Amino acid sequence: MHTLRLRSRGAVMITFLLVLIALIGIVGLAIDTGRAYGIRAKLATALDAASLAAGRALAVGVTDADREAAAISAGTRYYAANYPANYLGSTLNPVSLTVVHDAQGFWTVTASGSAQMSLTFLNVLGLGSPVVVNASASAIRRDVDVVLVMDTSGSLASPSSTLPNLKSAAINNFVNHFASGAGGDRVGLVTFASGAVINVPIDKTATRGFNLAAVTSAINGLSAAGSTAQAEGLRVALGDLNGVPASLRSSLRVIAFFSDGAPNDVSATFTRTPSNATVTGDLYSETTGPATGRTTHLYSNTAINTLAGTYNDIVTLPTLGIGNIPLASYNGKRTLTGSPVTNTQCNVNMAARNMAENVANTARSQGVLLLTVGLGAALTSLEVTYCGYGTSEYGQNILTRFANPTNSDTYNSAQPTGIYCYAADSTQLSLCFERIADAVLRLTQ
Repeated sequence: MHTLRLRSRGAVMITFLLVLIALIGIVGLAIDTGRAYGIRAKLATALDAASLAAGRALAVGVTDADREAAAISAGTRYYAANYPANYLGSTLNPVSLTVVHDAQGFWTVTASGSAQMSLTFLNVLGLGSPVVVNASASAIRRDVDVVLVMDTSGSLASPSSTLPNLKSAAINNFVNHFASGAGGDRVGLVTFASGAVINVPIDKTATRGFNLAAVTSAINGLSAAGSTAQAEGLRVALGDLNGVPASLRSSLRVIAFFSDGAPNDVSATFTRTPSNATVTGDLYSETTGPATGRTTHLYSNTAINTLAGTYNDIVTLPTLGIGNIPLASYNGKRTLTGSPVTNTQCNVNMAARNMAENVANTARSQGVLLLTVGLGAALTSLEVTYCGYGTSEYGQNILTRFANPTNSDTYNSAQPTGIYCYAADSTQLSLCFERIADAVLRLTQ
């Protein structure tokens, strides 16, 4: 009987040990599986950061080889920075980064990596060897043709910090994000005030790219004076974009537009009465006086802010402006009076707004993405009182219509959907320019 009890106890002990080993194995497997999932999630985060950083770094360098090297360097740094040492007892292996620039103008960055994870309980029991956890991520960036259009009207001269802040934001938070040099992005610069000029034209050859120093120098050299010929700024920019042969254009074409006010210039050829002689220029709608007061100040269309003269004998307005832009509204927002339309301050101001919105609509109908940045309190009030405008005529409403975001009162889903970003003061411009730069590059994973 005593021997039987001993045998029974021995059997129970063996069973207990077997169950204990099985339980340890199950618990160890559960713990190690959880660790593996945690390590893979952290590894995926590090690889996402690496691929996006590499995509942004493609703006560095003047050749594709330079850009690839910059991308790999940035991606490697971000990979290591986003994976803590000995995370959950793992060891990070080096990242593998590949950068491909295809003939369609797309850059593809692929990042792959792994971490070696030692087992816990199972390793103690001698039942397992270290496990390698793998992950990968990718980012796609496309080449672009972009014209930066900048308002340099007189209102930007005050306060004195406004123009320097604008220049800094445009350069550091926008232009510097794009790839200069042969094979890179096309970037041009147009400025407007009383008229518009191309400061730096975009490259129109298969070489592509842009001269970063030239664009930076042109922006740093800007001064503030004159009125707000927004339609001319848009028209000139669109013409520069369309100057790139269709076969060489990037898949994404962009006008990035900045202003701190509403349009107030009509660019056209005007007939003088009674001589029937014509004069071409930008007719400025004075901001004070009666709605019926005649507009007389005409600025040169070829030399920005140069007064062509005062013309009391421009009695009526033409149907079309320079570039065959209609003075009448494409969306019915404003109705000009008179037949033919009379030269009054109100008609000129409405026509200036109509023309700007007309050009923006034409650009979008050609597949051009418009992104707009607005600055200051003037955009959220009515600078012009003589037309009886309502709140829908705030300057920011017009900039919103240019960009065609979904909250625009003229939103057209058949056209590119853009962004309007408002900066209450010039210190906020860097955030807005950063935002529209990100919208242009739009790295996708």
